[in-house]
Amino acid sequence: MSVKVLNQSAIKEAMGLYHHTCNPGALSNKDLLILILEPLMRDRLLSVAVDDILQKGLAYLTSLSDYELSTLFGLSERQSYHLMAVFELARRISGTKVNDEVIIRSPEDARDAVYDLKFFDKEHFVCLFLNTKNKMIGRETISVGTLNSALVHPREVFKAAIRRGSNSIIFAHNHPSTDVYPSPEDLEMTHRLVECGQLLGIEVKDHVIIGGDNWYSFKQQGVI
Repeated sequence: MSVKVLNQSAIKEAMGLYHHTCNPGALSNKDLLILILEPLMRDRLLSVAVDDILQKGLAYLTSLSDYELSTLFGLSERQSYHLMAVFELARRISGTKVNDEVIIRSPEDARDAVYDLKFFDKEHFVCLFLNTKNKMIGRETISVGTLNSALVHPREVFKAAIRRGSNSIIFAHNHPSTDVYPSPEDLEMTHRLVECGQLLGIEVKDHVIIGGDNWYSFKQQGVI
């Protein structure tokens, strides 16, 4: 089967969801990106390319230059510039800028910083890195799992935190099922990461679970 045929299949699926809901807000990040890139990407399997792009998360994606987009994801100069124009328009509409300071003072602030996780159909485990003044100095997707699981190793989590010179860290992941209550695996993993943070002198401030419009804070519930 040709790449063109496979691309058309992905596009039809995204368009089918759009026409069924008549609401772009109901589409996943992947479906939206497929619709945006379809007019430009003819030489690659579109669905796979979009998976590659989303692997690092939307916040990471919007921080890249056109050259970085081209190099990392195999996009042409025109494709990457087109994508950057979409990001810039979104920033202007929302009234935010890439360099705006994000201060995490509460579980609600942490929730807002990872709001986009609600749109993913696989579990994404992300880390928010904070300095001594609780300013977010970075965000990174550590793991992308299946429908109901994510693989997270403390080594990867704290390697990223040390590399960024983080004073503290906040974890977040999504539950595509929208049930935000932590599983036994979530609890075990969180306690393990807290212990590792204590050994390294990097405080784990919270772990937030996002499920649709629902959310759960380990700190708010007294688990951390």
